[in-house]
Amino acid sequence: TIVAGTLAERCQMAAYLCYSLLLAGFVYPVIAHSIWSPFGFLSAANDDPLFDIGVVDFAGGGVVHMTGGTTALFATMILGPRRGRFHDEQGRKLEKPKEFPGHSVALQMLGTITLWFGWYGFNAGSALITQSQDQARLTAVAAVNTTVAGGMAGMVALFVNFFVLERRTGEPIFDLKMAMNGSLAGLVAITAGAGVVEPWGAVITGAVAGLLYLGGAHLLVRLRLDDAVDAIPVHMVNGMWGMIAVGLFASNRHMELAFGRKVEHVGWFFSLYNGSADAHLLAANIVGLLWIFGWVLGIMMP
Repeated sequence: TIVAGTLAERCQMAAYLCYSLLLAGFVYPVIAHSIWSPFGFLSAANDDPLFDIGVVDFAGGGVVHMTGGTTALFATMILGPRRGRFHDEQGRKLEKPKEFPGHSVALQMLGTITLWFGWYGFNAGSALITQSQDQARLTAVAAVNTTVAGGMAGMVALFVNFFVLERRTGEPIFDLKMAMNGSLAGLVAITAGAGVVEPWGAVITGAVAGLLYLGGAHLLVRLRLDDAVDAIPVHMVNGMWGMIAVGLFASNRHMELAFGRKVEHVGWFFSLYNGSADAHLLAANIVGLLWIFGWVLGIMMP
């Protein structure tokens, strides 16, 4: 569905079925196994994990969102833009890309709220399949972090966009699209670390996610890549950021809460606070996101 949003209004049903078969049959299962299975070569549950810690992706920020967002990027590069988005009827490049606004902001908001509600099952529900000795507490941590990251990202995207419009045009508006997609970007970004970061880390993760969404959406237009619902900056860009954020903000107590045992390697900022520069977790997660990008590229791009 991430890919379907990006390709809205210009992809045939046969193409949907073909890429869905590849994605569900050959891309996602391999990535999920490599990161979540005890036998996966990147898994934190492996007997000999990468860099002595493995990739930590609590609820699928990389496994689910980055996989879908990266596929969406390759798909829109191959398929091209909607008619009239970047070129006129004669095929001449438009100086200013044509906007295709949604037909109902109310329905967009309803969809955003529905997705946000579902995210509690997605993130907090993932606590129920961990080795934690206190799953109730871990569930609460994940729910709180999900809430503050989504809210922070939405506010940052809304107000920063307002400020940018004021500087560019002198006629700023509060664009609800920015608040909605910004919130979704924050929810994506916190997915990888929902149960392993402190709430203040979730606030920073969400704030950066809001900025990355704005920058990513603007960059796509500059590159003339047509993403109908901004799924690429929401899912791919912030899926990547979420994986990196785990390597920066994962705390000792919440890592031990999630894993049910003592963990030697935590977020880089916590390592610095404890007097070391241990970046094992950060390095493992960067390897993980490079693996996801490479596997999706290798299977979907040809």
